[in-house]
Amino acid sequence: MKKSKRFLPYGRQSIDQSDIKKVSRVLKNDFITQGPNVKNFEIKFAKYVGAKYAVACSNGTAALHLSCLALNLGPGKKLLTSTITFVASANCAQYVGAETLFADIDPSTFCISIESLKKILIKKKVDAVVVVHMSGHPANLQEIYKLKKKYDFHVIEDACHALGGFYKNTKIGSCKYSDLSTFSFHPIKSITTGEGGMITTNNKNTYKKLLNLRSHGIHKNTNDFYNKKIAFDKKGNPNMWYYEMNELGYNYRITDIQSALGESQLKKINKFINLRRKVAKIYNEGFAKNDLIETPIENSDVKHAYHLYTILINFKKLGKSRNEIMKVLKKNNIGTQVLYIPVHLQPYYLKKYGFKRGQFPFAEKYYDRCLSLPIFANLKKNEVNYVINKVNSIISTK
Repeated sequence: MKKSKRFLPYGRQSIDQSDIKKVSRVLKNDFITQGPNVKNFEIKFAKYVGAKYAVACSNGTAALHLSCLALNLGPGKKLLTSTITFVASANCAQYVGAETLFADIDPSTFCISIESLKKILIKKKVDAVVVVHMSGHPANLQEIYKLKKKYDFHVIEDACHALGGFYKNTKIGSCKYSDLSTFSFHPIKSITTGEGGMITTNNKNTYKKLLNLRSHGIHKNTNDFYNKKIAFDKKGNPNMWYYEMNELGYNYRITDIQSALGESQLKKINKFINLRRKVAKIYNEGFAKNDLIETPIENSDVKHAYHLYTILINFKKLGKSRNEIMKVLKKNNIGTQVLYIPVHLQPYYLKKYGFKRGQFPFAEKYYDRCLSLPIFANLKKNEVNYVINKVNSIISTK
């Protein structure tokens, strides 16, 4: 089989003329930031996932940080997440001065292990759990919700991989089992705004606080003004220029340019997910007879969004290193990635909390064997088959 004409990264954006036209219209309008497109995007996103409220922000990491702030996490509080995730899922606790705890993963779904979580909850008071829907496979939200009721902690869904996915016929992001859900619109995600994020919630007070925190902690709500004497004129009318900062916030705003792109992309989310699922199905069939490769599973009560397509490889039996495999695939225009290095093994967390290799065995076993292959909406069938043929020819003892 001839070498692929184009380089196939493990993920990339899918932009068409409708997206370009939508963004071009905004560029010709009066507002390119802090205008109507942001609100329009939020309303449509909330409707799509089935949540009451949505707050757009600058990126997925900002979404996690804002969520921690909105739940009043801080010094003396503990936040737990699974160790197989991007560092932001853990770092959000550090941003607010809270302690970060880790749990092991379920070896079949790569999401947080319920048993590991239970063991920690019995021993320690946990104030919040960041539930990562790893690769786009929803975590066991119902069991986590039962534990939330028993042990009294907040749940933040890190749904950055899972937009378009379902858990028990409920869309990820509906917050049926959580306080908040967070999303990222980085170019490798299911939809993109270039950079950008979103938080969904069903709590009105949380929603209002998120809006405030997103923009410096500044508001213009006349009912909440503290400095009455300078907020109003002698006739009792609010001064047109006046605003107040009641709490410390951040500049985590998203632009109208980004929001317009997001709104356009959102119209195609179901199409994008279906295309990703078709790619995953072809991969599953193509690797079925390779006894050195384990393909990802999909539980019967979920719909996998397939942000990532990650295989597990028996490198020991293969007799080749992961680095060797990745280099050969790259030479053949196939991009791969290791997602993720366990966060507890990152130097920052090793030094601060004294974690050691061996504490989370399932996570570390996953890390030792994982490799993410190209998956995105405009990956062509012949390109998928090309990847399968190359991977099977390289990952073979013959």
